[in-house]
Amino acid sequence: MFGKKKAVVGLDIGSTQIKVVELTGYPKATTILTVGVAPLLPDAIVDGEVMDREVVIDTIKTLFEKQKIQAKDVATAISGRGVIVKKIKMDKMKRSEVTEQIRWEAEQYVPFDIDDVSLAFEVVNPDVGEGQMEVLLVAAKSEVVNSYVSLIKEMNLNPVVLDISAFAIQNVYEFNYPLLPDKLIALVTIGAEITNVSFIVNNVNHFTRDIFSATNSCSQKIQRELGLNRAQAEQLIRGEVVEGVNPENVDKFFNEFAEEVSVGLDKVIPFLPGEKEKLERIVLCGGGALIHGLVDYLKNRFNTEVMIINSLQNIKYDPAVFEEERPEKISPVIATAVGLALRG
Repeated sequence: MFGKKKAVVGLDIGSTQIKVVELTGYPKATTILTVGVAPLLPDAIVDGEVMDREVVIDTIKTLFEKQKIQAKDVATAISGRGVIVKKIKMDKMKRSEVTEQIRWEAEQYVPFDIDDVSLAFEVVNPDVGEGQMEVLLVAAKSEVVNSYVSLIKEMNLNPVVLDISAFAIQNVYEFNYPLLPDKLIALVTIGAEITNVSFIVNNVNHFTRDIFSATNSCSQKIQRELGLNRAQAEQLIRGEVVEGVNPENVDKFFNEFAEEVSVGLDKVIPFLPGEKEKLERIVLCGGGALIHGLVDYLKNRFNTEVMIINSLQNIKYDPAVFEEERPEKISPVIATAVGLALRG
């Protein structure tokens, strides 16, 4: 949304991990050259805002060096409370006129001082009747935008694209899966701090909202009630075995988390009047997509198809690029980074 298309390295700066993906051969023979994932120290990124620049910069530099990435052009994304995505109606007008008018329209929907935000828009339906059209409005706090841009430049990298995380996920989904005409698809990205839900129809984003049930809350419950440390809890969330812990004793925490996500979805769906019966597919992305039992729980709860995204479905790769990780395990984790890299 922010920035023009060109060949880029996808850089996903998450709150607990940095992910990087480098592609070649786009679009006909898209192949992964490099994949890298590095843990980030706690609280270096909080709610999408960079709190410890030195830690973030050092982690990214180390990751680029380890993966021997020479490319300088980078696509990254922002998310969190500092970002607003909303579909609005406006009187029909030319694009040049929308550019002039969008600032005044945004004031009605953006809970920040309009002088302190960066705005972008896309006309998603030029005619909805009664002389109106639908526009997808994107607003991001300028301080967040400037922070990410300066952070990338500080590493002698070139930030050619600053996108929205939800759009990067939509991008990777559309690249890997055929269009389901007129069907409502929910893209659910479960991160460490935030779960983002986007509803798309015919590859058009109709609604995006954050819900605040995420893997950190699940991890903290496991730590508190089972007396484990953070690393052990995260191992369990990834489906790994922890010595001395019976997996059956952990299932209740995963079920509670699945219920929290379901409640969050239930609260979002009413914003799509009359669409609940048409929910065709729920697509899970992010590290939380791998939580045991989540797919089956959501299938039963919403009586619809639920799947974990395969961000590599239409992408060639040598399994060796994933080192010790299995492709099916890392695929949802790197989905945002792949979506950003596909901007090239």
